[in-house]
Parts: sequence; structure tokens; C-alpha cells
Amino acid sequence: MLRREVAFRKIVRSTILGAIGCLPVFGLLTGTVAQSNDQTLSGGVLTPNQSSQQPQSFPSVEPVQTSPKVLTPDPSQRNGQQDSNDSTDRSQDSRFGRQINQSFPESPVQLTSFQRLVAASIGRVLPIYGASLFTNVPSTFAPVDRIPVTTDYVIGPGDELLIRLWGQVTLDGHFTVDRSGSIYIPQVGSIRVAGVPFANLTDFLRSRVGRTFKNFDINVNIGQLRSIQIFMVGMAKRPGSYTVSSLSTLVNALFASGGPAPSGSMRNIQVKRGTEIVTTFDMYDLLLRGDKSKDVALVSGDVIYIPAAGPMMALAGSIDRSAIYELKDTSTIKDAISLAGGLGTLAQDNQVRLERIAHGDSRTTQDVPLNATGMATLVMDGDILEVTPIVDRFKNAVTLRGNVADPRRFAWFPGMRLSDLIPDKDALLTRDFWQKRNQLGLPLLDSTPDVRRYAPDAPVAQVNGRGLGPTRSASMLNLPNAQDSDTNVYGKNVPYTVRENGAEQSPPLQGAEDTESTLQDGESANGNTRAPRNGILSGSSPTNNPASNTSSAASATVSSAVTGAAQRFPAKNAVVLSAPEVDWAYAAIERLDSKDLTTHLISFNLGHLVLDGDATQNLELQPGDVITIFSKADIRVPQSQQTKYVRLEGEFLASGIYSVTPGETLRQLVARAGGLTNNAYLYGSQFSRESTKVLQQQRLNEYAADLDRRIRLAEANSANNVMNPQDQITDLAALQNARTVALRLRQLTASGRVVLNVKPTSKTVDDVPDLALEDGDTFIVPQVPASVDVFGAVYTQNSFLYDSHRRAGDYIRQAGGGTRTADPKRSYIVRADGSIISRQFSSNIFSGNFDSTRLYPGDAVIVPESVDRRPLLRNLVDIATIVGQFGLGIAAINVLK
Repeated sequence: MLRREVAFRKIVRSTILGAIGCLPVFGLLTGTVAQSNDQTLSGGVLTPNQSSQQPQSFPSVEPVQTSPKVLTPDPSQRNGQQDSNDSTDRSQDSRFGRQINQSFPESPVQLTSFQRLVAASIGRVLPIYGASLFTNVPSTFAPVDRIPVTTDYVIGPGDELLIRLWGQVTLDGHFTVDRSGSIYIPQVGSIRVAGVPFANLTDFLRSRVGRTFKNFDINVNIGQLRSIQIFMVGMAKRPGSYTVSSLSTLVNALFASGGPAPSGSMRNIQVKRGTEIVTTFDMYDLLLRGDKSKDVALVSGDVIYIPAAGPMMALAGSIDRSAIYELKDTSTIKDAISLAGGLGTLAQDNQVRLERIAHGDSRTTQDVPLNATGMATLVMDGDILEVTPIVDRFKNAVTLRGNVADPRRFAWFPGMRLSDLIPDKDALLTRDFWQKRNQLGLPLLDSTPDVRRYAPDAPVAQVNGRGLGPTRSASMLNLPNAQDSDTNVYGKNVPYTVRENGAEQSPPLQGAEDTESTLQDGESANGNTRAPRNGILSGSSPTNNPASNTSSAASATVSSAVTGAAQRFPAKNAVVLSAPEVDWAYAAIERLDSKDLTTHLISFNLGHLVLDGDATQNLELQPGDVITIFSKADIRVPQSQQTKYVRLEGEFLASGIYSVTPGETLRQLVARAGGLTNNAYLYGSQFSRESTKVLQQQRLNEYAADLDRRIRLAEANSANNVMNPQDQITDLAALQNARTVALRLRQLTASGRVVLNVKPTSKTVDDVPDLALEDGDTFIVPQVPASVDVFGAVYTQNSFLYDSHRRAGDYIRQAGGGTRTADPKRSYIVRADGSIISRQFSSNIFSGNFDSTRLYPGDAVIVPESVDRRPLLRNLVDIATIVGQFGLGIAAINVLK
């Protein structure tokens, strides 16, 4: 076990040393980490290693005897060494190349005491200037064995020379300079090349080879570079010894080792070679001015010494580079601000705040003016200089915002009034109004090839030579022209989806009439039988069972069915407001009182100011005022002041969309539209209102929530009421059905229909209710239908020709009567006007029974399914069980007696 462990450690060590190199960011520093006080990988951080490793020695080999005219190294030789060293060479190759860029996660850096002091003073942590340059130091680097070598590079032991000869002699070999500084070329001999500059190497070798051969050319290049050992000591982030490339410089070594520690100096980095200080490097020269003139090439044995940081000061506030800076020699406030890149754009140019440690026992604060005297103030170790930004305030401006064409700030001048900001009515038409107005009539970009394009939207991208338009957002699909001719081909809706909250949803239908207009004869929306034409609610998830057909009796109206029957194309155009209208009755000025700094609202009548030119409303403005122009969408105004659009569809002499005048009623609007046609069926009309739709949907959601609560309560109590396993199964099935009903209830959408209680014999304009109108109201009057519908649990769900002599029972019998699963006691009639008549409340002495109820054109009779039918056999078994238990009890009592 001990031998295996030692062998495993050797394998791991060789693998790590072959994969990790102290390579610089610029791709110049190469080599492995030496093992004598070297760096090894420990948890993603280079840490000192106490083990040692002797330099590798390579045995010399004898050259292969070849033809005198051709020099060919033996295949078993490479770089003048045997194949036994190939594994070592490949390990070295892995150190110097074929490595990917990656970084180990940087461990949290502990703040210095001065950083904590600055954070407590200004409220945030300031970084040490230049420290971010050494964060996330790469652990591996890209290949660096193919970079150019400078002409002044001096050949030394360990360098690899690539020598090619051609002419009367041929040679292509790799030769490594041995420790004596020589290389061995077959049939030429040993040549000492150590100390020869690379610029003179070609001529030097040509002269030496020329002593043996003539008429040849030579090309010399450098392959693998030798490695040198350096030492990083002092206040370094990762001190230790490093084996690096011979091309490495001081800056390369700093980047590879992680640079100075937080307490180390960046302005006094020294390179020591023996007893001599070769250079003193100031990192600020590189960071601030790009000056790298004092950077030197490293040689083996160099020591990079990073002393402790000198005097430190912090610059914060409105300054270009807020950080903690190291001072050098004697510095002034002007020098410190120059280090930080100067004052920021928003800095106050009159004074700065200076915090200083006084006498080593306390802190003081002083305001230093930014004049010649103040800028010459000397800064000391531990100073905090904070530049205050200006106050974001406009002294001579007034602001116009809200429902205006050009909301912005205006320069104030004495005597400025409201009319200077709002000179006429056009200043109140917003840009959004004109944008939406311009979009009307423009088709949306569509992929249908056979639709002619008159004004397609400008493409925003191109794929395979085909222009792609902007994505159709939900707001675009809500535009009045969203379903224009470019998105409907020959009367058929092009399917599309709307992405909302990360999920694709089908867009809502425009109305029940659109659903009915797309149905085939004798076919309903659920693919079974045609749905009845009267009701209030429309379902969004049709089902195929008869019970669902019965409950979906409100999926359409007789008006929509009749008026939509003749439509071969869906509705595409509408007239709606392009933007909210201006509230002429109220606008406000927001003014700050300079005495007590309270805000007051000064209201004025915008209509009197702009439309009537009332001088009393043309108020004088003061600097800092904010004028807000409201729209009717911002503040709810009286109905008489609202702009109302009402749709009249169906059997009118002039069907269309009308703008309602203040105080105009439904009857007056119908009269203004020319009245009704002779085929108008006023009893089957549909009047829908947007505000009623919202209220109906709210009540529907509340009922669904209450139903969910009761289902959960029943589920909690079902365990206590179970008498036997059969009851438990029944209860679970009932709860599941209740959940299904609650889910379908949540999917229902209110239609907003209002029952007008019009008499079946109503035909004239005088019979139209004198109802006050609201914006968005829709009044649809169909022609007189010729049928009565029968749906539900009957043998034939169909529409039957209307006969004034027939009653409800006659139509039910004509449909074949109720099925075995029908519940005739709960049958009901849906009138063409939307009202409901049920069997439970219609049978009495005076009005007769339900079957004798008179029907009118467009009515529908619904026979529901029985949802709670207990089998007769099950009832008999339960009764027999109860009786048997009573008998056993009586027998037991008699025995006890």
C-alpha cells in the first residue's frame, strides 16, 4: 500500500507540474513551477512547496554514421537526446503550450484597515487603485512557443535550435544547447553557441559548418526556449520561486504571480540581481501613462521584491476614478486629483471635503477651496478627499408634462405665463396619438405569399434573403387594423398566437358573433351540435359531453347568430379612440413654497385657457413650476364629458359606429340612425356594455373562488363522513367532478349583455328602451329568425321551424323527448332576449305548466342531464342492509330479555 501511495503521489505531481505554468497574460511567461520552494496547485491557489527536485540531466548520444554528403539525424534521436527522454519533452511541451484559458475562482480579499475606515466614512468600499488588474489571475495560458524572438536574445543552455541545411549537404534537426553551452551536429562536431546573440547566430553557424562543407545554405531558428528561475518575495500576493520563460520580463512575472498583496506597494517594485538593484518599477506609470520603459528582462536568479505600501489616501465622490491611491514623495491635492483622472462632470468646483487623522489620536474635517492655495495643500497618509456633486436642480426652468405634444423643460423668463407653454390646441395632441393614427390602415407584415402587399412594414432582419418584419406584440394585435386584409386570406383567419408571460396563448375572440359566423350548418363550436343562440357567458374550453353542451347554452346570442349567418368574412375594422382625450376641465401647477418648502397645487381650467382665451386662467409661472395636463384616462370625468362610441349592428337603416352626444339615449341614437328595418326582431336584440362585462366577470370569479373554498372544505370533511369504502369512492368521484366544474367556471368569459325586457311584439323605435349610453356599448338587432332550438338530453338536438301554435312540450316531443338520463324536472327555456324560464318556477295554476309555455322565434329549450342518478339496485341493497341491521338489533334485545 505504501508503494502504491508513493507511486500515486509521483504521478499526480508530474501531472500537475506538466499542466501548470507561470505564464503571463501577454503570452510571454512560460515554464513550470519549480519544486524547490516552488509553487504547486492547492485548492486553485499557488502555494509554496517544500520538496526539491534536481535538474534533469540528459545523456549524450553518438551521432549516426551517414553519407558524407547527407546529414540525417537518427530517428531515435531528438534534440540530440534519446527517445527515453521523449516523455520529459512532451511534459515540457504541455507546460509551454496546448493549454486553454481558464481561471480559478478568486477567494474573497480581506479589506485593509484603511479600506474599512474609508467605508465607514463615505458609506461604500473603495478599491485599491490597480488591484483589479490582478484579479482572476489565469492559471493556464495559450501556447507561447511560436512567438517571435527578439534579435538581442542571447542563446543559453536549454534553448532549442532548429537548423536546416540544403544544397550539397542536407540536414533538418532539432538541437538543444547542453549545460556546457554547446550543440552537437553530426559530422560537424560540437559547436559552442552559448552567449551568441540570435541576430548573429545564423552567420556564426554558417562559418562553423563551412569549415567542413561547401556550397550550402543554412536557416536557423529557435524552438523551445530555456527556463529560468526567479523569486517573488516581499508583500506579494503569491510569494515563492517560479520557473519561467527566458523571454519573461518584470511585468509578465507580476501578472503571472498575482501582483502585490493589498498591503504591498505598487510604486516601488524592485528587481534585484545579486547585490545590485537592476530597476525600480512604478506600476502607476504603466496604468496612468502606459509607460513601460523601466520594465526589464529577467535572468535566472533574479529576485522581485515588493515592499510594503507607502502613504495611502482615498479619493471619493464626483471624481473619475474613486479609489485608494498610494502616494509617492510629497503630493498635493492637485497631484492627488490628477491621479484620479480629474474632477467629474457633476463635481462642485468651489470646495472639497478633507478628512485627516490628527496627531495620531483623532480625526478632523475641513473644507478646502479649489483655488490655487487650496490645490497646493499637502496630502498626508490616511487622508480622505471627497468631492461633492452638484445638486440635481434646475433654477430657471419650468416643466410641462402629461397629455401634451412636447413634454419637456422650458427656460423660465420674467413674466412667463401658461400661454407661452400651451399656445394652441395642437400642443395638446400627443406624439402617441399621431403614431397610432398613422398606423391605421397599414397592414402588418405577413408570411402568406398570395396576399398582395401595398405598404408592408419595414423589415428589421434578413434570413436567407427574405426580409423579416417586427414581432407582432400583444399591443399590435390589439390595434383596430390588426386583423386587416393582409392577415386574413379570402375570409379565413390566419392562425397566430400571442406570447404573454412566457406562454403562448390564443388571442381572444372579438365576440360571440365571430364564433357563430365561422360555424358550419348544424355544427357547434365544440364539434358536436350547434350551441343555442341566447345567453350571457361564453365558454373558452368546449367539451363533447351532453352535459357540457347543456351548460354552454350561453355561448352565443340570437342576434349574433342571425346577423353573422350572412357574413362570409370576419370583422376586421373598427373605430376606436387613438389616445385618451384631454381633460379640459382641470389641469394643475405644482409649486414649491420657498418659505416652508411645502408643495401647493394650483388648478386652472384648461378649456377656458386654450379654447376660450380666458385671461384669468393664464396664470403667471415661477421657476421650478411643474404643469401637468391630464387626460380623461387619468381622472374619471362625468359621463356627459366623456367621448362615447356606440355600435349599431344588424337591422338598422344605417348600421355603424356613432359618436354619442351628451345626454343622448339609446332610443334617440336609433332614431338618428334612421330607425329599424321591417325585418328587425327587437325582441331578440342584444345590448352589451363594457362596464357590465367587467362587473359580470368579477362576480363570476368570486363565485369560482367561493366554489373552490367549499370544495376544499368538503374534501377535508369527507373522511369523517365515510361509512364504507364504497362511499369513499363515491365521494372522491363527486369531488373530482366538482373540481372539473370549478375549472370550467374559471374559463368562462362574461359577455356583458344586459337584458332589455323588450316585448315580443315590439317592432318600432318607440319600443326601444330609453337607456343612457356609455362608451363601448353595442346594440345588435337581428332579423326575425325562423326556428326554435332544442338541446340537451333529447334524442335529436336540432333547430325546428317556428310555429306559433306549438308550445314547449311540442318541440321537446318533436326532438324525440328526453333520453333515459334526462332530468325533465329541471328543464328551462332561454328566451331570445336573454331571459330564462325554468320548469321549477313556471308551473302554477294561473300560468299553466311548463310544457304549455308559448315560445317565440329564436327561443331555445334545454333539457339537462341528470347529474345525480343513484341506481335502483344500489338503493335496494342499502335499504335491505338497514332493515337487516334493525332485525339483528331487535333479536339481540329479545335474547337479553
